[in-house]
Amino acid sequence: MRRPAGFRRILIVSGAVVFAGAVIAGARYPQLVAILKTAAKSALAYPRLIERAAARSGEPPFARLAASQVGYAPTMPKRFTSPRRFGAFRVIREEDGSVAFEGGPPAQPMRTRVLGSIDTVWIGDFTALRSEGRYRILADNGLSSHPFDVRADVFDDPVRAVQRALYFQRAFTAIDAAHAEGPWTHPSDADKAPPGERKGWHDAGDYSIYNASAVSALFWLLEAYSDFLPSEDDMNIPESGNGVPDLLDEARWGLEWMLSVQEPSGGFRNTTCQGRYGPYGTNAPDRMPTYRSGEAGTVSTARAVGTLAYASAVFRGYDADFAARCLGAAREGYRYLEARPGENSDGPTCPAMRQDADARVGRDVRMYAAAGMLLATGEGRFRDDFEASYEDPWNDPSFLRSNVYAALMYLRAQAGTPARKKAIRERLRTNARAARTDAGAHPFEWAGLYFWGSIAAGFERTGAFSAKACLEDPVAAAADCEQVVANVNYALGRNFNLLCYISGLRGVTNGRQRAFHHWLATLRARPFLFPGMVAGGPVEAPEPADASNPRARPVAIWGYWGDPAMPRDASTPLDGRYTDNDSWSTNEIDVDWQAATLYNLYLVRSWARRGTPQVGESVVSDRARRVAP
Repeated sequence: MRRPAGFRRILIVSGAVVFAGAVIAGARYPQLVAILKTAAKSALAYPRLIERAAARSGEPPFARLAASQVGYAPTMPKRFTSPRRFGAFRVIREEDGSVAFEGGPPAQPMRTRVLGSIDTVWIGDFTALRSEGRYRILADNGLSSHPFDVRADVFDDPVRAVQRALYFQRAFTAIDAAHAEGPWTHPSDADKAPPGERKGWHDAGDYSIYNASAVSALFWLLEAYSDFLPSEDDMNIPESGNGVPDLLDEARWGLEWMLSVQEPSGGFRNTTCQGRYGPYGTNAPDRMPTYRSGEAGTVSTARAVGTLAYASAVFRGYDADFAARCLGAAREGYRYLEARPGENSDGPTCPAMRQDADARVGRDVRMYAAAGMLLATGEGRFRDDFEASYEDPWNDPSFLRSNVYAALMYLRAQAGTPARKKAIRERLRTNARAARTDAGAHPFEWAGLYFWGSIAAGFERTGAFSAKACLEDPVAAAADCEQVVANVNYALGRNFNLLCYISGLRGVTNGRQRAFHHWLATLRARPFLFPGMVAGGPVEAPEPADASNPRARPVAIWGYWGDPAMPRDASTPLDGRYTDNDSWSTNEIDVDWQAATLYNLYLVRSWARRGTPQVGESVVSDRARRVAP
């Protein structure tokens, strides 16, 4: 129950009195100081706790039918999940309440262990509905869904928003009102960059720029271009209208940073580090300390080599000089690697993603570097180096493991051997089957993993395995195409929290509202988030330190633990272990999560527009050659 304002004022005054007493008593009774200060802070924090508790939703999780809140394309599968058995359902037109579709009993029941006390769910299917419109689902068990659209252009807004979110993460530049399309702006922080370093993306809700996450982001941006060839040059970023697709303009922002951190030795630094932060809510980009440069090592260098080589192949059709810069830098980096055989080094500055002295990682990244160089040059020696470092891509891809990215690049290289390509394709199909198997046992048919960045982990998996099988043969691999759709639907609302995990999308009823993000917390804009931010998502074991601090100044911090508006404990169902607040272990942003999500969205957008999944007319060295598996 919300307390009256007068009650809150009494608490504040009482806290102030206790604090004053602590100061006065401190001179004679120093032992009491700590106790009195703690009591004062608790009294001052109590109004914030009361106010926060009043914001708690009255609707429990999974109290509706779970479906995408953005919607479905007419030709796509359309499924939902119910927490209770139903015998029939109807799809209702929002405009007039008429019935657009009537469905029978569930397509299947499903046992589950990830929803706490709910041990069985029921899956409904309305794929046969193809008429465009805005709808909601109503089952005979009394439950309904949030409204959603069925349209051929239903994924246009998510693609635009998720891609544009990278613009807001740009470092060493102003985010200006002309391109922000909202209140999310800040002055330039270019003077904070170390000498010679420029551009790049802030990795996450903090400000450092990491080679590891930048490489993962760039890989998926280049893959999205190579597979779907998007041509939009009007997404309202500063480069729009320059004759180059905005997707490549955004990728170039990250590539320019990578080029700027190459040392005369040929090695690439692993980070541009911002290591000092004031209290949460006080850290504006233009008022931060000067950044520090990281160190060059073979791990970061090999990642940069593979990425820049891939970029050189893609950009030749638009900017031959830039493509040559990328390939020249990659060659210098490769010489750095050749001079350090067996070395697996990664620098200690900003060590959040450090992978120093890990021989498996060393093989992964050298495999990635060789694949990129083979794709860009066709030189046989890089094929030999790829084989020398080969790591079977049995694992899921991520910034931690580059071998899957390397295998996917190898498939694009005309100089790759048919036998190796065949083996890679077989492995990728095996992984795609494993994804379908896992999704077949999940209440929302999601092929993901509940670790840090779970939403993107699912998209890494479907992007690398399901999407590739789908694009290779959309008919024979129809189930893999549908798996990509299922993962997209999970992120857009078909989940235990009935939440769209991407912020600011049109038509969404229950969408992501907040995140851990330093400059947005300092800006205090309304709405808090710019559109297109992809949440970390549910985590099996949220970090113990990810706790709330109602005493924090200038803003209270509501983390995973201790938030009265979103109480969580050991009994919270696995799929619900997420909080839409300042939680950094479940609700931060990261540029590589953005890019993996974007790749999957480009696939479903292509399907929605064309009526079937199709690979784009991709470019390697000119407008005629394809970068397609």
